[in-house]
Amino acid sequence: MIAGRNASNSGQSKSASGQIFVFSRSFLATPELVRGLLVEMTERIGPHVSGDLIGRAELVLAELLNNVVQHGSAGCPGQAPLVHLSVVAQNDGLACSVSDDGGLLPHVCLSSKAPEPSSFPEGGFGWFLIGHLTQSLAYFRENDRNFVAFTVPMNAVDPG
Repeated sequence: MIAGRNASNSGQSKSASGQIFVFSRSFLATPELVRGLLVEMTERIGPHVSGDLIGRAELVLAELLNNVVQHGSAGCPGQAPLVHLSVVAQNDGLACSVSDDGGLLPHVCLSSKAPEPSSFPEGGFGWFLIGHLTQSLAYFRENDRNFVAFTVPMNAVDPG
């Protein structure tokens, strides 16, 4: 639970001092910037949520942002996509949104079925993992930008 959180906060996560815990950045999708950004996000939000919650959020965002780094510039080789990331601590977990101007996300990524290991020699389990660690996962594309939003719930999702 977030420090100082009570039911009368009307859905905003505030500490006893009234501070709202938000992390928001815009950056070019490069491996170095993603690594640094995840450290910065953990330092900003981590002290106000459980270690388990921030760990799951970091894993989900690492998978998502690394996908943008690796595959997002398919339409413009050599040009890193511009990414906008927001993370807000709420009473039910961490609400996250990511948008980028990279290429179209293949629909197979949004499948809830586990990929066949032999058909993905370099991984391919990132979106499956993201889907199972989050709630309310939504994706759409508009005006040449990808938009992904989800909540990393306060408690781990029961796979059963």
